[in-house]
Amino acid sequence: MERDGLARVGRLEIGDRTHTTPAIGFVQSDRYSAPEGSLGISLVGEGPPGDILVDESVFSGDARARTEEALLRPGARGSPFCDDKQESGLHIPGETAPMLLDSDVFVDRVAQAKKGASILRPMYCSVAGLPNRLAFLVYCGFDIFDSIPLIMAAENGSYLTSTGVLDYERLKELPCSCPACSSGKRDKKALLEHNHAEAQNELRLIRHSISEGRLRELVENRIRTDPWLVQDLRLMDLREFDLQERHSPVKGARFHAGSKESLTRPDVLRWRRRLKERYIKPTGAKILLLIPCSARKPYSMSRTHRRFREAVRASGRASLVHEVIVTSPLGIVPRELELFYPAQDYDIPVTGHWDSDEKQMVKDMVGWLVETQGYDSIISHLGDEREPVREILGEHVDTSDGRPSSNESLDRLTAALRGLGPEDTDSSVQRRWIEDIRALCIFQFGRAGDALCDRATLAGRWPNLRIIREGQQLGMLTGERGMVSLTISGAKLLAQQGSYCVEIDDFVPKGNLFAVGVEKASPEIRIGDDVAVTHRGDVRAVGVARMTPEEMELAERGEAVHIRHVA
Repeated sequence: MERDGLARVGRLEIGDRTHTTPAIGFVQSDRYSAPEGSLGISLVGEGPPGDILVDESVFSGDARARTEEALLRPGARGSPFCDDKQESGLHIPGETAPMLLDSDVFVDRVAQAKKGASILRPMYCSVAGLPNRLAFLVYCGFDIFDSIPLIMAAENGSYLTSTGVLDYERLKELPCSCPACSSGKRDKKALLEHNHAEAQNELRLIRHSISEGRLRELVENRIRTDPWLVQDLRLMDLREFDLQERHSPVKGARFHAGSKESLTRPDVLRWRRRLKERYIKPTGAKILLLIPCSARKPYSMSRTHRRFREAVRASGRASLVHEVIVTSPLGIVPRELELFYPAQDYDIPVTGHWDSDEKQMVKDMVGWLVETQGYDSIISHLGDEREPVREILGEHVDTSDGRPSSNESLDRLTAALRGLGPEDTDSSVQRRWIEDIRALCIFQFGRAGDALCDRATLAGRWPNLRIIREGQQLGMLTGERGMVSLTISGAKLLAQQGSYCVEIDDFVPKGNLFAVGVEKASPEIRIGDDVAVTHRGDVRAVGVARMTPEEMELAERGEAVHIRHVA
């Protein structure tokens, strides 16, 4: 199963047929037919075993008796007029109409559906699945949709696209090359065939976006087509951050942060919150140096940042300087965390102007840094980006004069640093390297990460550094992943702290660890985290989490941990 946050690409097995989800169940009846090879929705007794079988409504005069064959039952949507409360094979988070009319209800229903055992069941959405809404609904965790809205649109003369709804009669040219649109026919049947094809094409794009880890980008694009979608996404971000964050990987795909909603992406918001909850600056970093971001990532690879670092080294005080990049949408990026997702994985439009939300966010993050980390001196080398934070810095030196990469500004930076502390020594430089790695380990693993760096040394060349103690490698920072990957020895140190552990029964994993073998998982684990696989404190393996802790404990199938080393 591939996944991206709450969204997932999975297999729905019905009878002897398997369907890839997210999927549309197409209504099968005397009047309407499903596209060939697609998932169908039929009444019990009328459809093949591979369809989603639906019990006839209790309002029907000749309603059949309830049967175990049905995946959908009339009472599954919580209708107050239906006595049939028997659970369906698919999870339906309440009545459709209130969810479509009230964003508060929608967000609450989604949140409830993603708690407890229901997170494992396929989630069904009826009536709402128009093509322009599908990306958002899949993002919220829906797996299956019905074709009812596609039929309703055709009956009403609505031509559906991934960017909205068009009036079929007013279209002089059909902006689609599907068989129905290319046939030259203009009738309800051709319109319905087009609506079917458009929805299927959109789902193909959605499944691809999930596999690439870039569904959120598609969602931010699609919500512009419908105010209901915009308000729902904003409410999801504001009220259900914890839910989304639990399912967001700690290492995701590169993304474009091009909208207001990018400021509240779960992975972006987690970055800012994790800084406030976990971050501790390197002990020897006494001088805060604020610098602008660069288009190239990681920043150290850019020409501008190489010049910044040359100016810092020329001062002879590099071991005292704490370089912190000021940027949107992350707020701040301490230099030692620049490889950690999403610091090296975002792109933003660069106009030289920040809106009020960006300014307030940056001001908040820089203010927190200054108030909590205890610097002796502060230097602003931000250029035009200094305005949002100037008033909160207190006593500081501005060395950029609006042009941070000019020779004159860099010379001022070097001169300012020379008067702020003792010169570097070989020991101070080496000590600072391990302090930087310690800060990263604590950011990645919480306070348990501190133990990885006690009495440790570093080997290798940045960005690929090995953490070694008494001849044993504990872990390795790699530039591609941007995180520390643990060895068995490193996992034992984590296990001693009781963090990032997946508890199993008394066996040694052979191959990857599947959920059926998991007894308990630490709540702080996120998808993509390095974890220690343990049995009563004994480390049996180390690997990368592929599920949330809740899923590991509830699921009976699927890969829970991708094993890297076995003890």
